[in-house]
Amino acid sequence: MVSDGTVFAGYTIDRQLGRGGMGSVYLARHPRLPRWTALKLLNQELYADAEIRARFEREADLVAQLDHPNIVTVFDRGVEDDQLWISMQYIDGVDASTLDHRTLPPDRAVQIIGETAAALDYAHRAGVLHRDVKPANILLARSNSQERVYLTDFGIARLRDDSGHLTETGSFTATLAYAAPEQLTGAALDHRADQYSLACTLFVLLTGTAPYEAPSPAAVITGHLQAPPPPISPRRGGLPPVLDAVMARALAKRPADRFTSCEEFVDAVRRAMRTGTTGARPVARPPSGPHAQPFVGMSPMRPVSAPSTPVAPRPMPGVAPQAMPPRPGPPPSMPQRPVAPAAWQVPGPRPPVPQQPAPSGGGWGSVLVTLAIVLVVVVLVIGLLWVITTL
Repeated sequence: MVSDGTVFAGYTIDRQLGRGGMGSVYLARHPRLPRWTALKLLNQELYADAEIRARFEREADLVAQLDHPNIVTVFDRGVEDDQLWISMQYIDGVDASTLDHRTLPPDRAVQIIGETAAALDYAHRAGVLHRDVKPANILLARSNSQERVYLTDFGIARLRDDSGHLTETGSFTATLAYAAPEQLTGAALDHRADQYSLACTLFVLLTGTAPYEAPSPAAVITGHLQAPPPPISPRRGGLPPVLDAVMARALAKRPADRFTSCEEFVDAVRRAMRTGTTGARPVARPPSGPHAQPFVGMSPMRPVSAPSTPVAPRPMPGVAPQAMPPRPGPPPSMPQRPVAPAAWQVPGPRPPVPQQPAPSGGGWGSVLVTLAIVLVVVVLVIGLLWVITTL
C-alpha cells in the first residue's frame, strides 16, 4: 500500500483506484505534465517471483505496441524500491462490473461489447492475446456526453508466438467465470479464447449471472468443460430466442466451432437483437408456393396463375421477406390486385374498315314510281288518240 500524498517514482499519489491479485492502481499526478495518470504497482511481496515480475513487465511492453481508441494507453514503466510500476492513461469513469443488468438496456450492453470486440480484434491482428476479458477490465468513461469504452489490464497477456515459460508453473491467473475451456485444460490458445470470454461478459451484462455460475470452482470448471451453453433468453425478458444460437456458437467448447473474430460475433448479436435472425449459421431458404413468404408491413397477396402452375408472390422492392411459420387452416381470402393481362391476352389493333358507297334506293318504293310513270304515259297516249279521233 502507498499512502495518499506519497511521491512514488516522481508521481504524487492522490488515492487508490483499485486493487487486484497482482497489484494496485492509484490515481497520481504526473511529475512534469499537467495531467492525471493511473499508476499500477506490483504487490511488493510478489517482486521476488521472477515469473510474475516478468509477466508484469510484459504487460507494459505488449500494450505499449497497441495504438487503438478502445485500449488504455501505456506511457512508461520502471522499478522503484524493489517495486515494479506502470504509468497508464487515466480513465475517469467506472468499470462494466458496476453496471446493474436490471437497468442496463440491452442495446447499451451490445454497444459496450462491440467496442471491446474492436479492441480485441485489433490486438489479435497485432499478435496479442488478452486472456482475461471480463467486465472489471472494461472501463466506461463519458466524453462529450457519449460513452467511451476502454479495454485494460493486459497483465496476463502474451504474444501468440511466444515460446517463453511464463505459464508453465501450473498457476492459473485468468478469472474462472470467463475462462475458455482450452485455458482450463492448458491447451494451445488463440484469439477465439478471448471471444469465449467476451461472450461470457455479454452474458453477465444482460443477465447478471455468468453462464456456468456455481458455488464451487470445481463446478464452474465442469460447466465450462462439459455442460452445454445455457440459453440466455429465458434469463431476461425481452431477449429474442434466436440470440441463444448466437451465444451457443460463441460459447462452443471447440474453438473451431466459434466465430472467426470477436466483431463477427458482435455483428451476429446485433442482427439477432434487431431482426430476430442469428446470422450465426446459413438460414435455409423458405419453400416456394402461394403464401410462402408474407411481407413485413403488409398482408400476403394471393398469387394469380393457372390452376396447374402456382406462382409465388414477388417481394416488393426494399422490403425484406421474413420467415414465419404457416398458420393452421386455410388462408384468409384476400382481395386480388388488378393484374395486367398477358401479351397473348391483349387484343391487337383492328384492321381499318373500307368505306362502302352509300346503298342506292330499291325495293317497293322503286316499283311504285315506275308504275306511276307508266300509267301517266298510258293516260297521255290515250288522251292524244281521243283528241285525234274527235277531229
